[in-house]
Amino acid sequence: MSAGTNGVIERWFGTLKYEHLFRGVIADGDALDMEVHRFRLIYHTIRPHQPLDDRTPSAAYTRS
Repeated sequence: MSAGTNGVIERWFGTLKYEHLFRGVIADGDALDMEVHRFRLIYHTIRPHQPLDDRTPSAAYTRS
């Protein structure tokens, strides 16, 4: 893994924590798994990204 890849992963985890996980109580591992899955769907299909001209990753990928 390169330093750039590591930065991307760290940024994703930071976004996961501060935009999603820290907003509510997560009771156990199953709830955590569900919330991470929900966030992954939101992150790729609903949440716009500035580097992608405010498109979602799925929209940027399918319109390439």
